[in-house]
Amino acid sequence: MEQQYLVLDIGGTFIKYAIMNREGQFLAQGKVEAKTGSEEEMLASLADVRDAVSDYDYEGVAISMPGRIDTARGWAHTGGAFTWLSEYPAAEKYGAVFGKPCTIANDGKCAAIAESWAGALADVDSGAVIVLGTGIGGGIVLNKQVWMGCSGGAGELSWLICDYPLLSDEAAEHISPAMWTGHISAHSITKEFARRKGLESADGIMLFDAYDAGDPDAIAVLNDYAIWAAAGIVNLQSVLDLQRYAIGGGISARPETTTLIRDAVEHIFAVREGLPFSKPEIVTCKFGNEANLIGALAFFLRNQK
Repeated sequence: MEQQYLVLDIGGTFIKYAIMNREGQFLAQGKVEAKTGSEEEMLASLADVRDAVSDYDYEGVAISMPGRIDTARGWAHTGGAFTWLSEYPAAEKYGAVFGKPCTIANDGKCAAIAESWAGALADVDSGAVIVLGTGIGGGIVLNKQVWMGCSGGAGELSWLICDYPLLSDEAAEHISPAMWTGHISAHSITKEFARRKGLESADGIMLFDAYDAGDPDAIAVLNDYAIWAAAGIVNLQSVLDLQRYAIGGGISARPETTTLIRDAVEHIFAVREGLPFSKPEIVTCKFGNEANLIGALAFFLRNQK
């Protein structure tokens, strides 16, 4: 019988899970409600997953989660939106729920290793994944390896700074506009569309329906988004000189998401001739919402070697 692994992607609303084989094929999938407001709630949610897959004989548990993660030690320095989680032995605690070996890895880095393993970055040595969601997830691949940084914090692309004076301003409302996430995350662009239309809120479907209908506000929002995205990529490129950037997240299902960024990057390199670094390719991620699961498995398999 082939070896099987339980793979989890812990989000703020659901914990998605899958039974997968060593080749990254999905043998079964599901999700449970994520009760993640405390350690007790998190462990209870994981127990729900354990009960849901009780008929399967799996070798270990691979987990994707937010936060600054030391994957080698199985230690979560932070938990992103899970603010109660700090300096926490997550792999040990979570593995105990299942009675199996467990690895944890940052969700953005899981997406990067998945795309590097068998996706949009598989044929390049250096690249990055930019995941557009509530914030900006990301991961950087150098010489076929996901770059973790000295403390596990590399690739936190939300924090790419766009306005230095606002960054130093103590007013809390100035934090998001100072950062890249305040201009290109899915949350920020739908919020801007709602503001222009005088709505309390909007989502990606509303934005792109309006775009398809030729709505000038939707067109302006997406054009501005592309300019901000391209500017951030040029900033990253001046430091990293990568071959390719892969765009992911729910809104990347729309081809315009990547096309607009690609066109904006092309424009910058056309009008700024002689830039001292190469022009990267801009593509769409291959694995979409399954990238975190595939990447978590890849981290588990590499840690077991």
